[in-house]
Amino acid sequence: MKLYNLDHSPYATRVRMQIYKKDLDVSIVPPPEAFRTPAFTAHFPLGKIPILELDDGGHLPDSWVIMEYLEDVMPSVSLCPQGATGRAQMQLLARYADTCLGPGGLFPLFALVTSGAGTAGAEQQVAALDEELARLERLLGYLPDFEQRPLHLGDIALAPHMEYVQLLAPMFGVEQPLQQYPRVAAWRDWVAADAAVAKGVGEMQAAVRAFFGG
Repeated sequence: MKLYNLDHSPYATRVRMQIYKKDLDVSIVPPPEAFRTPAFTAHFPLGKIPILELDDGGHLPDSWVIMEYLEDVMPSVSLCPQGATGRAQMQLLARYADTCLGPGGLFPLFALVTSGAGTAGAEQQVAALDEELARLERLLGYLPDFEQRPLHLGDIALAPHMEYVQLLAPMFGVEQPLQQYPRVAAWRDWVAADAAVAKGVGEMQAAVRAFFGG
């Protein structure tokens, strides 16, 4: 199998982390056509990265779909809790990343940086990020103590988004975005201590700095 990947993508990064954690025999390669071009969309109709190419030549888009597929077909190192409740709690973290933190807190800031609009006058977007971090602080207080369980797919799905918080917030004058959120900061430190997560984070950080011209 092959993973079509861009290192700066948080969605591709979460799949790479899973591959590293499970030590899977999956090649990690750039997409065969340039991303966001007509040729790419013609080949991959959803137009999204990452994409998993299967051994039979078929393709799976969407990072969470890929992660669940890899978990099902290669369960040697399980990254899913046992039981319906544990799996639902795992999915809550992934859903928070994809439906709250990404669109509500990160994408507006990322759009400002990449559009050339600058970082001034972004008080509303910064406040929205703060609201999403407060939401995560509450969610982590509601869920079972993360330090009393193994790392799971929900942690891996959220980890790259949290690193984007650390990369983007200082550009808008917020040097320590997690300072007011001790549970979030503790969770981030706990996840980042995992070697597979740290490897993926390092790759993404380097790619993002290059993407931003740093």
